[in-house]
Amino acid sequence: MITGEQVYLPAFKSGQSHLTLDGIEYHHLIRVRRFKTGAEIWVINGKGSAALTRIEEIGSKSLDLKILAEEKNRGELGQVLTLAIANLKGDHLNMVVEKATELGVHRIVPLLTKHTIKKGANKDRLGRIAIAAMKQSRRSALPEIHDLTPFQNFASYRKNVVHLFCHAGDSTVPIMDVKEQIQGTKEVIIWIGPEGDWSKDEIDLALVSDYTFTGLGPRRLRAETAAIHAVGLVSALLQDPA
Repeated sequence: MITGEQVYLPAFKSGQSHLTLDGIEYHHLIRVRRFKTGAEIWVINGKGSAALTRIEEIGSKSLDLKILAEEKNRGELGQVLTLAIANLKGDHLNMVVEKATELGVHRIVPLLTKHTIKKGANKDRLGRIAIAAMKQSRRSALPEIHDLTPFQNFASYRKNVVHLFCHAGDSTVPIMDVKEQIQGTKEVIIWIGPEGDWSKDEIDLALVSDYTFTGLGPRRLRAETAAIHAVGLVSALLQDPA
């Protein structure tokens, strides 16, 4: 019986024939979900490798899994998608990390901007949220979550990258119109500002850096809503072969 269950095992490497599962993942499968010998589950290592496995033997503290097949980049986008978002008040960043992970983001960079109010971020907590979302959404790669980074520091990051700078200005391009621009590029970075919006200096830096100023429609969105909306749209565009 194949289930939709995924377990996270960072030690799993491609080419193995058997895996041992213990700890929290063992407890959840056997003590909570009551899985039995013969059940088939997916194992992911967070680095893009996934294996379909079968439970061969269940011990008191661990179980033996036989690898039946492997798949590379299961559930992943073909291009790197990064979300650079101003750090948010309260627990709003938790929700953004969860939903952005489900939608395929590869990197999440909390930004320290001029108008950022909250100056800290619980990276360990965000990492746990990302792991749970990766497992739930049947992905095989765990998004990289950066430390809180000053806007100017990350704005200097350039390679073969398309920067989509979300801003509620007059001369913005609808995000749905950037499909040709983003397809085939190495990486797409979505920039989401703070509750108090980008500062003039930050907007000017994006302008001189040739960022693409993009809009998300006529409504004023909260930062967390804008982030999830933008990531969903870009993820859909990257998956559309037409």
